[in-house]
Amino acid sequence: MPTAPAKPRSTATISDGGTFALGCADFFDEAGRLFGLPPSVCRIYGLLYGSPKPLSFMDIIEQLEISKGSASQGLQLLCSLGAINVAESFKSTNRPLSVTPDGGRREYYEPELSLRKLVSGVLRKRVAPMAATSADRLARLRELAEQEGKGTHFYLERVKQLNTWRRQLNAVLPVLSVLLGPKNRK
Repeated sequence: MPTAPAKPRSTATISDGGTFALGCADFFDEAGRLFGLPPSVCRIYGLLYGSPKPLSFMDIIEQLEISKGSASQGLQLLCSLGAINVAESFKSTNRPLSVTPDGGRREYYEPELSLRKLVSGVLRKRVAPMAATSADRLARLRELAEQEGKGTHFYLERVKQLNTWRRQLNAVLPVLSVLLGPKNRK
């Protein structure tokens, strides 16, 4: 059954392009549902994508009206996937774009715009580790299948199919990584 389009979650406006950025948050929320990603993660990426300037942790919380926990987990996941980056002006000077009232650093985030990098990040951080650890899980499933008694052949055939898929995935991941890996331009 098709998923209904996501309804905008906020009527707040964002300075410097507000409704467009919120529209992007809604767009990526809806797109992310196809992949089973948490809505807050997709909305954070969409907000950053639609913002003409990098945004801080607090900007994201205020503009999406989400909890600090959701924002923190979302930013952490997006960073680990390579989907967002700390703004270049922060990295190049090794100094924050601004300082919090208590003297702490305030990092600003911007989206990764290269589809090649986004897909390779997901492959590297999500798919490859799952494929690598699935051999142990399949061994456990084989044990369970052998304990079933009646219908054991069916269950063993299913384990065999999963193992074939695992081998195929392990064979294709290096090829995809090369094809989608960072493209060096001179």
